[in-house]
Amino acid sequence: MLYFVGQVLPYIAGAIFLIGVTYRVAGWLKVPVPFQLTLFPAPTDGAGRVAAVGTELLLFKSLYKNDKNLWLWAWLLHVSLAMVIGGHIVGIYFLMNQFTLIGLSSSASQATSAFLGTVSGIILMVALIVLFYRRLANPEVKKLSDPADYIDLLFVLVIALTGNHMRLPGVHVDLPAVKAFIGNLLTLSPTPIPNDPIFIAHFTTVMLFMIYFPFSKMLHFAGFLVNRAMLVEAAPVYPTPAGTPLRSDFAGTKQPVADSGQAKGVQA
Repeated sequence: MLYFVGQVLPYIAGAIFLIGVTYRVAGWLKVPVPFQLTLFPAPTDGAGRVAAVGTELLLFKSLYKNDKNLWLWAWLLHVSLAMVIGGHIVGIYFLMNQFTLIGLSSSASQATSAFLGTVSGIILMVALIVLFYRRLANPEVKKLSDPADYIDLLFVLVIALTGNHMRLPGVHVDLPAVKAFIGNLLTLSPTPIPNDPIFIAHFTTVMLFMIYFPFSKMLHFAGFLVNRAMLVEAAPVYPTPAGTPLRSDFAGTKQPVADSGQAKGVQA
């Protein structure tokens, strides 16, 4: 069983994750949008559109305008999750010595890394609990929720709980062994998983979540980028000059114009 969990399951999970996400996003991009979706006022240049999408991505401005309480917990969840993921990548690679790059001693770097990781993990766990409770306690939200909404939150909550468990006093995780294990997975030379029950539980849950992710509502992150790109793209120009390409990858097929004096194709 440990052989499967540590040396087979990661590749199954990685393949399903990458193929599943790519397939779903590619499917969205192929769907014709035969009408203009731009919300005005909209940026007129590429840099402005990137800034508009980036601002929404980082600050959740639309959600803030509509529900400030939900915005707070949703924003905390996503920020803490980003910090946890980033902390895992950097912290494991540098064995928690990443802050030596800015002048801290090794011991100070490890203490800072542990502190930030613990705080981020606690905030993530609390935000998940609050949002889960909100789905149960708010009649309107409960009416709109389906089992998938609860499964998504519970999945991430289990990952957060097992991750936070590894930070409890008296619990020791062999970080160099974890780094070597993950490094060997990435170089396609898998080795036995570290024999630590808490780490095995945490790692297994993450692998199962990667398998589940492409088919869940958690893929809303990629959907957000596609959706916002359509909402802030430049409006088409009418009449469309001959030879002008479709306004974006989201547009539908060109349609002929009755007046032969106009361009042969008009953006949908």
